Amino acid sequence: MSDVQPYDQPAYGQSAVPQQPVAWAAPTVLTDRRDPGSGVVVTAWICTVVTFGYMLPWAVAASRGRSNQATIGLLNLLLGWSLVGWIVTLVMACQAHTPVLAVPVAGYAPVAHTVPAGWYPSPAGAGQEYWDGVRWTGHRAP
Repeated sequence: MSDVQPYDQPAYGQSAVPQQPVAWAAPTVLTDRRDPGSGVVVTAWICTVVTFGYMLPWAVAASRGRSNQATIGLLNLLLGWSLVGWIVTLVMACQAHTPVLAVPVAGYAPVAHTVPAGWYPSPAGAGQEYWDGVRWTGHRAP
């Protein structure tokens, strides 16, 4: 006897409801993150320890690879004495990296739809719904 089941009779433990397949893989996103080098990061953290946390925003920016870490360090040095300046530079250091470019992932093609069009039990529960081979159409039958 063959292990192949007719399509309208799912194998034991499988659902008769087709799932909507994912068509594309997520693209790779390039950001403005820069590698500052280990010397800059070590220097920033040593300055932070020596100044009892005064240069913390610069150390955070250098560790995270912020593209504007030199600007953050300079602003922290000159304006960090005011509490507002220190908080502003810390917020600048903790901001998310800015996306620069989205590159599609090479080697990925759309997933072939293996579920044929037809009437299937509705994913909402009651009745049946028409699957057009790509997505649920919204047409229902009792």
